[in-house]
Amino acid sequence: MNTAEKACLVWIILMLQVVFCFAQDYQWWNDKHNWDGVTPWHDYIITSPAFMGPNALTVPTIKNGTIPQNAYFKFGLDKHISKGDKTENLHTELYLPLFSPRVGLNVKLVPIEHYRMDTLTRDIRRARNISGEGLVVGDFYIGTYIQLVENNEKMPDISLTINLKTASGSKLSDARYTDAPGYFFDLSFGKTFNLNEQKTKFIKPHAMLGFYVWQLHGNSQFQNDAVLYGLGVDFVFPALEINNSFGGYYGYLGNGDRPMVYRLIFRSKFDSMLNYELGFQQGVNDYSYTSFSLSCIADLTKVKKYVTKNKRY
Repeated sequence: MNTAEKACLVWIILMLQVVFCFAQDYQWWNDKHNWDGVTPWHDYIITSPAFMGPNALTVPTIKNGTIPQNAYFKFGLDKHISKGDKTENLHTELYLPLFSPRVGLNVKLVPIEHYRMDTLTRDIRRARNISGEGLVVGDFYIGTYIQLVENNEKMPDISLTINLKTASGSKLSDARYTDAPGYFFDLSFGKTFNLNEQKTKFIKPHAMLGFYVWQLHGNSQFQNDAVLYGLGVDFVFPALEINNSFGGYYGYLGNGDRPMVYRLIFRSKFDSMLNYELGFQQGVNDYSYTSFSLSCIADLTKVKKYVTKNKRY
C-alpha cells in the first residue's frame, strides 16, 4: 500500500468515526423520545411557555395607559428559579421618543443567558443537550409606543403598543427560545387619583388588553394565537414608585400556552441621571418560575444635558 492509499484509508476511518460519534451523540435522545427516524427533531419541542425557558415566551410588560416621556437605557440582571431549571441572564432595554413625546421606540434584548436543567426537566422539554446546561443569546424585541389620550379629566389615559419578536434567540434544541418570530399589540387604560394637593403622591389603577401571536414549528399548526390581558395598580411617591400587576395571555391550543404571572416592582424616582429598579415575579399558571431582577436605569435626556454642560472645547 503506497502513501496515497494509506492517507486515503486514514481519512476514511476518521470520517467514519466522526459520523459514528455524531450519531451516538443523540442516540440517547432518539431512545428516550421514541424518535421515528423521520420527523424533524424540532417538531418534538413544545413551543409554549410551560415547556421552555423563562425568557422564551414571556408575559409582556403590563402597561398603565401612559408611555415614557424621556429617553432611557436600562441594564440589569435576572435570576429565575424553578424546581428543575435555574437561569440567570442579563437584560437590556432602550426607549427613544420619536418625533414627539407621544410616540416612542422601545427595544429589548437578553444579550446572554446561562441555564442549568435537571434530567427530568430536560426530558420533559425534550431538550437535546444531554448536560442540560449552556449559554444562549436571547430574542430581540422592537416596539412602537403611542400615547392616544393623556391628562383628560373625563377619560382615562390610553396608550397603544405594537411589538415584534424576532427569531434571533438560539438553542431551540434546548427549548430555550422559539427560533421563530412573533408579535403582540396591547391597548392599556389608566386613571390617576391624587393623594395630595401637590400631586406628588397618587395611585393609578390600570388595565390592559391585547393579542399575542407566535409561530410554531410543527406541521399541524403554524402559529398560536392568544388573548393578552393585565390588571394592576401603581403607587407613586416623590422618590419611589411601586407597581403591582397581574396578567398573562390565553392561547387557544391549551398545551401550556396560558401563562399567568404576578409582578411587584420598586423603582426609585431620584432627580438624577441614574435610578434603580428591584423586581419580583411569581408564575401562577403555565410558568413555573420565581424571578428576581435588579436594574439600573439611565435617563438619556439628563445624560445628554450633563455631557453638553461639561463639554470642554
